[in-house]
Amino acid sequence: MGVRNRKTPSLQKQTRENSPKDSKDKNSDFESSVDEYILPWHSFVALGIFVSVYVKCTSASIPTGDAGDFIISAHHFGVAHPPGYPLYVSLGHLWMRVFPFGSPAYKLNFLTSIIGGVAAFILYITTYRLTGFAPSAVLASSAFAFSHLTWFHSIGAEIFALNNLFCGLLLYWVIKFQRTSVQNRAWVAMEASFISGLSMCNQHTSILYIGVIGLWMFISLIRDQAITGRQFMQTGVAFFLGLLPYIQLPLSAYFYNSPCTWGNHKTLSGVITHITREEYGSFRLIAHDRTTDFSDNIWLFISDMVHELGIPTALFFVFCLLTFRRFSSVKTIVYVYTGALMLYTAFFCKQANIDLTSAIFVGILERFWMQTNLVISVLGGCGLWTFYSLLVKRYPNLERNIYMILSIGSVLFGARQAINNFSSCDMSNNNMMELYGRNILDGLPPNSVLLLSGDVASYSTRYLRYCTGYREDVDVIDEAMMSYSWFKETHQHSFSHFIFPYNRTFYAWYTKLARSRGQDYDTFDYKDLFDVHFQAGIPVYVFDLMDKTDEAKDKEWQDHYEVEQDDFVQEVRRKDHPQTLDTLLEKMESRKATYTRQLCDKSLYPERSWERSIAEKFCSRQLLIAPINAGLQSIPDVYGQGHLLIENRPAIIRIFKILRRAQETLTFKDGNGNDELVLGQSDYYNLGVVSWMLFKNYKRTDELLEAHKYGRVTVEQWTLFLEKSSDVEPKKQITEQIIKTLLEGVPDLLTNKDYELQF
Repeated sequence: MGVRNRKTPSLQKQTRENSPKDSKDKNSDFESSVDEYILPWHSFVALGIFVSVYVKCTSASIPTGDAGDFIISAHHFGVAHPPGYPLYVSLGHLWMRVFPFGSPAYKLNFLTSIIGGVAAFILYITTYRLTGFAPSAVLASSAFAFSHLTWFHSIGAEIFALNNLFCGLLLYWVIKFQRTSVQNRAWVAMEASFISGLSMCNQHTSILYIGVIGLWMFISLIRDQAITGRQFMQTGVAFFLGLLPYIQLPLSAYFYNSPCTWGNHKTLSGVITHITREEYGSFRLIAHDRTTDFSDNIWLFISDMVHELGIPTALFFVFCLLTFRRFSSVKTIVYVYTGALMLYTAFFCKQANIDLTSAIFVGILERFWMQTNLVISVLGGCGLWTFYSLLVKRYPNLERNIYMILSIGSVLFGARQAINNFSSCDMSNNNMMELYGRNILDGLPPNSVLLLSGDVASYSTRYLRYCTGYREDVDVIDEAMMSYSWFKETHQHSFSHFIFPYNRTFYAWYTKLARSRGQDYDTFDYKDLFDVHFQAGIPVYVFDLMDKTDEAKDKEWQDHYEVEQDDFVQEVRRKDHPQTLDTLLEKMESRKATYTRQLCDKSLYPERSWERSIAEKFCSRQLLIAPINAGLQSIPDVYGQGHLLIENRPAIIRIFKILRRAQETLTFKDGNGNDELVLGQSDYYNLGVVSWMLFKNYKRTDELLEAHKYGRVTVEQWTLFLEKSSDVEPKKQITEQIIKTLLEGVPDLLTNKDYELQF
């Protein structure tokens, strides 16, 4: 591929050969002029920068989000969640076979980083092809590639980088079509059709761009009488050839035994159900019937766009919309881009049934704004070019000075984007999800069954179990999959201990209700599930399961079983086989969890990230919120006499020591080398509760010194609790009253060294 020398900026006298449009499409001297088949040297510099930065920041292990599902599917050539993403899975499977370095997670992360870098490069050359102005290409590509949203989702095993690449190619083919001679446009449309088919094998949201671009190309070809019936048929065939990667679904079903595949693809109806996302809702973002607020979604989109792409990009985007009609070389192209942008934004804001009060769900929604940010970035670059063109037209003698100023400014803007987001996007040392999964699995006894819910817990544990061979003695069951009719047929081969109750097929909460009405479906409920495993002597544990909406309707099991916190998981136990308090405390004291700041400190992560949610849950389980609450008071003590916990001083002291050890475990050094606790308000509250119980327990006169020591800890912990609490915290008033009572009773409680508890 040749490189073109440009001795002057793009304001040199333009000729119409480089931009083949009708002769009536005349414009000023400031028209874009770039040879379609020649890329400038600086575009390859940009490619090197984007790929190098992304590879440097590549996630070290399994990332959050849906990455675990894609890694598992690529590793085993299975089928990911709807619509299956067969192109990404197939590319990942081939890459894992040939790339020799790292774990399965790192291999797919590495491939995604390369794809992300190439996508940014496509955006660069698209903007340059549109404007012929290098500063515009720098502004557009750096604003997009180095935004936190794009960067973060281009360095881990997610499909967004590949979607960015395909959408960038579609934008490029719009320019190619418009600037190709009329007699050759049909062939360009065929190429775009094939790209569209491939993009539909990755992420269906691209259909909104394909619809606008395809309709425009079709109308243009019909208007100019530039396509024959045969060429029209060939264009359709090209689209369907692009869809060929979907054969991966039945190929996986017939020739591979993936342990975690989603759906049954041995039938045409099963394949269609999966591709159309029927199990999620074909036109919904998530599988819930929540209504959407269009205005709130629009406001979120605008604020997110400005935050991610920067104010300069947003301003030049607006400037482009105000001025592009003066430049015939870009007028039609900008109309097409704007139409695609408006359709996508309107459709997504209307259909995105996300709970905007949840930071995590907002983070999920934001990922889909990358597709709009791609267009806005290109139009922002175009706006910089129109600004430059109009400015130089007015001050022609300052052409080179203006060019240099805008060139330096665009480079500085890109550098600022990269510097601002580098630390939050550098995942090269991040193995948080893997540590999280290991902590869940490490708490399980040999040959047990784990039922869990939620993508984070499910993907992290299943990745370790089925891709690295960690804890192969444990069967990991995702409750979301367990509730589909295809669950048994597609998953039973991968289980060693899990028993399908009475040889039935899948879980359904309404099983007992149906049986009471004389309807015997091929389903089982939790009581059936727990019964058969208890009879077989197979321990069953659950994680984040029993608070789900559908499972909450399944109540019969609660008459016979209960779940008790056991390390990071909950053990399912029969009520007629209660666990003693002593046994529970022994488990607490012998827990195997591995603690790092990366896993525990939620302040390290953005509010809308899964990492922050993991850190919050990890610390909560570490400090045993559930066992410390009133539930423990009803558990028989070591003597089986059922005393209230507050009367069992040895047990309270053991719990106190467990929590103090947890606080020491979660004490890390800050940037200045000082000790810093990574705790939430409930953690301080719980230790204060146990300290208060001990203060009340030491009642004799000769025990006042010990009582005051625990009273001091109570005041210290609850003071920290109050500092982190909001004004509407329901426990605030009672804790403030107890602190006041303690300090009034013992004025020197916090200053007398005799009251310091040595631990």
